[in-house]
Amino acid sequence: MSKKISIGFFGDGKWALNSLKLILKKKNYLIKFICTRYDFPDLTLISFCKKNNIKLLKFRNVNDLLSIKEIQSHRLDMIVSMSYNQIFKKKLIGYFKFGIINCHASYLPFYRGRSPLNWVLIKDEKFFGITVHYVNQGIDKGDIIMQKKFKITNKDNFKTILNK
Repeated sequence: MSKKISIGFFGDGKWALNSLKLILKKKNYLIKFICTRYDFPDLTLISFCKKNNIKLLKFRNVNDLLSIKEIQSHRLDMIVSMSYNQIFKKKLIGYFKFGIINCHASYLPFYRGRSPLNWVLIKDEKFFGITVHYVNQGIDKGDIIMQKKFKITNKDNFKTILNK
């Protein structure tokens, strides 16, 4: 029997919850913990942790020494980040066998950083995208794993785009 890939999951919101549900359906992955945002922890994710007996973490600063030691103590193969609001720094990047994977709500390299869905609306774009990429020391500049484009119609707004 092959060893399960152990994951530390950092996230917030509906996208994070949907991603977690998909990961848990796969028998070759093991979620070691879920880390919510520090200032505004996602109550749905907290409930999901309790229901699925998954350890819950939150860090004021994911890159301080105590946080890094806690993360490393779980002997993870990878980190998955979905709508998490902190930037992973050098001490965590490159530490994990399969790296850190982030899902970003834009068609990179366009609209790196925060609030990309707001910017596609402000700039009256005709499409937006989702990018799954490896985290490196640049902001949303890691190697791209996959991307998908979605059309923006005249009827779309922030909420409809978020739901797409």
